[in-house]
Amino acid sequence: MFVKNKEPFWNDIKVVPYLFILPNMLLFLCFMIIPILMTFYYSLVKWGGMGSPVFIGFDNYLYLLGDEVFRKSVWVTILFTVATVPILMIMSLMFALLLNQKIKFRSFFRSVLFIPSIISSVVVGMVFVWLFNDQLGLINYILNSFGINSIGWSTNPNMAMVMIIVGTLWSRIGYNMVIYLAALQGISPEYYEAATIDGANSWQKFRFITMPLLKPIHTFILITVVIHSFRSFDLIYVMTKGGPLNATTTLVMHVYDTAFKLNYFGRASASGVILFLILMIFTLFRLKSNKENV
Repeated sequence: MFVKNKEPFWNDIKVVPYLFILPNMLLFLCFMIIPILMTFYYSLVKWGGMGSPVFIGFDNYLYLLGDEVFRKSVWVTILFTVATVPILMIMSLMFALLLNQKIKFRSFFRSVLFIPSIISSVVVGMVFVWLFNDQLGLINYILNSFGINSIGWSTNPNMAMVMIIVGTLWSRIGYNMVIYLAALQGISPEYYEAATIDGANSWQKFRFITMPLLKPIHTFILITVVIHSFRSFDLIYVMTKGGPLNATTTLVMHVYDTAFKLNYFGRASASGVILFLILMIFTLFRLKSNKENV
C-alpha cells in the first residue's frame, strides 16, 4: 500500500504567522534580548573592554551607591523628567484640542507643530546651542532689547537644564499632539451632542467626557514620555555634554562617560541595569494602577 504524503508543515495555518514574524524576532533576539542579558552579566564583572572579565559580584552596584556623580545623575534625571513630562503632556493636549476644532489653516498648523518631531535630535541640539549662545544667541539678544543682561545659559549650572528642557519640549510636543489628536477624533460626537442637550458647557464636556475617554492615551503618553526623558542622550550631549559641573549629566550620560571615557564597562552596565529597573518598575506600577482603563 502507498502512504499518502503529508502536506508540508508550512501549509499549516498555525505555522504561517510565525514564519512571517521569524525574521523580525531573530533581529529582536540578536539586537535586544541578547544585549540586555549581556548587560546584566557585565554589571557583575570588572572589565575595561580588553582582556577577560573578572567576576566581582555586586561590587559595581555598591560602588555606584557611594559614587557622588552617579547619585547626582539620578537626581538630574528625575529633575529633568519631572520638569519636562507635565509641561509636555499639557501643551500637547492643548494643541490637540485647539487643532481638533474647525479653524483656518488647521492642516498647516498641524504640520508646523509636527515637523520638529521628525528632525534629528542632533540638529535640534545644534540649533538651540546657537539660540542660547551666551554672546550671539537670539534669546540673549531679545533679553538685551528689553534691558535684561545676557544669561550664560551653557555656563550657568542653574540655567543649562532650562536650555535642554526648552529644546526637548520643542522637539517632542508635535509627536504627542498627533497621538492626542487621533484619540480625540476617535471619540463619538454623540457623547457631546447628548451633553449639549443636557445643557453642559464646554468645560463640563471636557471634564466629564473628553478627559475620562482619554485615560488610556494619558497612560500611554505618560509612560512613553517618561521613558524618553530617562533615556535622553543625544540632545543633551550636543548641547552641554553633561556640563557645566555635571549639572545636566543624566543617567544615560553617566553610562556613556563611565564606559567610553573611563573604560569601566562593568560600572556602566550596572548603571544601565539600574536605569532599566527604574523604568520597568515605573511602567508596571503605572499600568497596574490604571489597569481598568488600559
